[in-house]
Amino acid sequence: MNWRPFDIKAFLRASRYWADDIAVLEQELKDMPELPAVSNDSGVHFPNVSDLTAQTAIRRLKITADIEEMRLNEEMLKYALKRLTEDERALVDGFFYPKKPIGIFVYEWGMAHGLGKNLVYAEREKVLEKMRRLIEAEYYGEDL
Repeated sequence: MNWRPFDIKAFLRASRYWADDIAVLEQELKDMPELPAVSNDSGVHFPNVSDLTAQTAIRRLKITADIEEMRLNEEMLKYALKRLTEDERALVDGFFYPKKPIGIFVYEWGMAHGLGKNLVYAEREKVLEKMRRLIEAEYYGEDL
């Protein structure tokens, strides 16, 4: 997926599924034959003999590219998360990888940090902007 202009919220929402998507694609790649074989007992032959082979090769390349892109996205996410403070990581985890309802998380995080609901959301936006700038600077060559 192309994240330009970089949409950090969509990036984080999509990150929940990368591991599962990679596993599915790797299984599809593993189950795909190297060269497809077709039995043609009809006696009718088509001039484009290698169409199925070409389609299989193209699908293999597409799957490989998709897996590589998701792995790069995972690397980008890890890079940004490592550069956040523990509180900032907890805020991102609470909103994008919740273990409890968002409303409860917002209330608890706000109580722990002396912030009301609106300020918790404002803090989230500040942290997301920081993550976006970190990723853009490192992976897209844009200055902070």
